[in-house]
Amino acid sequence: MVLALAACSNSSGGTPATTAPESSTPETTVPEQPQGGIDMTFSIFLDPNSTDDPRCVVLKEIVDEYNATNQYGNTVTVQSIHWSQYESQVIQATAAGNGPDIVNAFSDQLMQHIDAGTIQPMTQFATSFIEENPDYIHTVEKLTQADGEIYSLPWESRVTVMWYRNDIYDEPPASWDDLLATASNSDGMNLGFALGLSEGSNGTGLMETFVPWIRAAGGDIFDAEGKAIFNSDAGVQVVEYIKSLVDAGCMDSSVLNMTYDDIVDGFKAGSLYAVNAGTQRAATIKSSSLAQSYSSAPIPGINDGEVAPAFVAGQTLAIGSQAQDPAMAWDFIQYFYSVENQKKWISANCMPIRTAVYEDADVQAMDTYDEMVMWSEYAKTGTMTFYPADYTELEVKICQAVQRVVFQGADAQSELDQVAEWYNTK
Repeated sequence: MVLALAACSNSSGGTPATTAPESSTPETTVPEQPQGGIDMTFSIFLDPNSTDDPRCVVLKEIVDEYNATNQYGNTVTVQSIHWSQYESQVIQATAAGNGPDIVNAFSDQLMQHIDAGTIQPMTQFATSFIEENPDYIHTVEKLTQADGEIYSLPWESRVTVMWYRNDIYDEPPASWDDLLATASNSDGMNLGFALGLSEGSNGTGLMETFVPWIRAAGGDIFDAEGKAIFNSDAGVQVVEYIKSLVDAGCMDSSVLNMTYDDIVDGFKAGSLYAVNAGTQRAATIKSSSLAQSYSSAPIPGINDGEVAPAFVAGQTLAIGSQAQDPAMAWDFIQYFYSVENQKKWISANCMPIRTAVYEDADVQAMDTYDEMVMWSEYAKTGTMTFYPADYTELEVKICQAVQRVVFQGADAQSELDQVAEWYNTK
């Protein structure tokens, strides 16, 4: 089943409320008095020993402060795993009996963790937190999975936007035709626009653009029952449009080997004049010497003045299925979500999940404040989707199909039909 939740709303409107069955979350409460403390492991894709990404710096600060100040004497040790290998390594560690106490789970891959048993329900903890913090943007109903349990809470929100060179383009491309026109800026060294068509890193370089574009064309990846429907007319339209970008010269064959990271690095280096990338990469992008020439905007829709429905996702925290003490794991998680710590994340250009952050005078004085508000408004046009556990496998298959159409002249309808049939019958 595919579950989706609204990007930036704490309203129950739009999603019918459901009555969840009695939670199986362990009936434990956080002790009121220090109990001597335990050593906990925290698996996440960020490296607290790195200063290359501002998010790593914020992570280290939060973990260090928790270790120094929590009343129980707990210590948290970060296990850093590269995001492209993250799910497989956490699943393997849990299967071997070495699962972490606290698990970071990207919303797109949350169902993988649930199916693999790397995390446990945290319904009682999460419900109490949401009820006590009305500025938290997600609701109990929208975080509840099909079994009636909540398994994780998003700690940041992100939306894929168009990054463009404002010294090359007076205005951001506002339609698919405008994107095609960027071909006039491509030459032997630079590309007017690019997206990654490599299946490396699970094809993310393609899929974070494919999803908003297919929705702009009136389609989607799955229907409400989880059946693959991307082989619709809308899907064919998107694949053929991607081919037209190459045919027109906006992109060239180099994108065949470009991953998501390569797209970001190419834009940062100045060889790509426009790309679609998540807001979580903003701090990295703006560390470039060309930062003054960078701007962001919503991903354009098909027609002039339309925007593509936003691709919204987010990192979440969950209690590991092998956690020594779920209550102590939760103690760290709720500390992680405090308004003060959310302010730290916004300093690293991470969109907050607590609206009280935007009311802070220091936040409003930030140079990035107006841009973050624009991101938040654009995010309201999309949904955060909890994709099936085998979604990453499907991403790669779709990416390979697009490659065959764009570079080998294969028929778009036939290629998408084959992938959809494979997925729906496997």
